[in-house]
Amino acid sequence: MTQLDAKNSTHRLSTLLFFASAISLTPAPAQIVHKGPADAIALSKTLAPYDVVSVKEDKTNVDSASMNIDDHGVFTATNMPLEAIVEFAYDVKENQISGLTGPVNSARFDVVAKVLQPDSATPQLLHTANLQAMIILLLADRFHLQGHLEPRVMPVYDLVVAHSGLKIKLSQDELKNSSWNINGENTNKVLTGKGNSMTDLASALSDEAGRKVIDKTGLTGHADITLKWSDEVATEAGGPDVVSIFTAVEDQLGLKLQPSKGPVDTLVIDHAEMPSEN
Repeated sequence: MTQLDAKNSTHRLSTLLFFASAISLTPAPAQIVHKGPADAIALSKTLAPYDVVSVKEDKTNVDSASMNIDDHGVFTATNMPLEAIVEFAYDVKENQISGLTGPVNSARFDVVAKVLQPDSATPQLLHTANLQAMIILLLADRFHLQGHLEPRVMPVYDLVVAHSGLKIKLSQDELKNSSWNINGENTNKVLTGKGNSMTDLASALSDEAGRKVIDKTGLTGHADITLKWSDEVATEAGGPDVVSIFTAVEDQLGLKLQPSKGPVDTLVIDHAEMPSEN
């Protein structure tokens, strides 16, 4: 089960959506893999829609909101702005969406979508990537949402080798599997990776750095990686024990997140409207 909670602002909500608690590069139920909007759209075209869907406007006027995907085939969103649901479905960040305007942009929604399971003592586990992409079909059906991808030059980070030199050991042995996982306790975060290429690492760091990270290291092979840092709340507050993601990458890995500009797929919303009745 992957659960995402947020309070106070859409910006904070957007951040939380991409700070998923567990991420794997190998297919696994209940884990989120970030591959970008083009892959999400392509995957959605191969899938059947949710069997049962309920969508209604939330008028409770409270600050808290949550979104949850269950590997038994249930997606729920409570008091969620449409933009946040779009971010999750299309695997984009807040600054990659444009064109969402009108009443549907200011409203909040409660959504429940289910895949009907066969009668069995053991429910079938479903891949979270599929359930996530199926939300694209839900948005098209109930919100009549239409959009297109448009590449734009945006701020990114290039992942390069730091002047201090590489501090991880790369192996050129044949790789049978790879995975990475991000966990947090209080304001501390830890990334643990097994058999990660530099491209894998760049993908993981994209979530944490708030921009797309592009591998420019020129390094081949794979490595087991452990990276520890302080989350954005602690970083903004400051303090003697705070370690930003940028400092951690350089000091612990011998790599550097270098500001740059590069092509990023953005989602342009051409049309969206208040949802049709259940």
